[in-house]
Amino acid sequence: MNIKKKKRQIAENRVGYLAIEVEKSLKDNHNLAEIQAKQAREFSKKFNIKSGFSQRMLFCHKCKRFIVPGFNSRIRLSKIRKSVNITCLCCGFTYRKMINKSQTYI
Repeated sequence: MNIKKKKRQIAENRVGYLAIEVEKSLKDNHNLAEIQAKQAREFSKKFNIKSGFSQRMLFCHKCKRFIVPGFNSRIRLSKIRKSVNITCLCCGFTYRKMINKSQTYI
């Protein structure tokens, strides 16, 4: 395995570890969680690591800050558009995640 692949693998492990640590430190210390989330995002950008949907939803699409549902973001369901509306309370940006018909039925 060459050096570039090793560095990428180490970065993937570190991003995964930081994601777990963010969830742990979220309740106790929000500032520490924000710093850890920022580091995880920088690692994923530097080494071109694709993050999952659940990790991408924890960042504002406009100001790129770490958002916590209920703490510094508002989540609402829209019946008209059948979507989930997420509002960042830091910058006020609202983005929508459309819900498919296959997701609404169990």
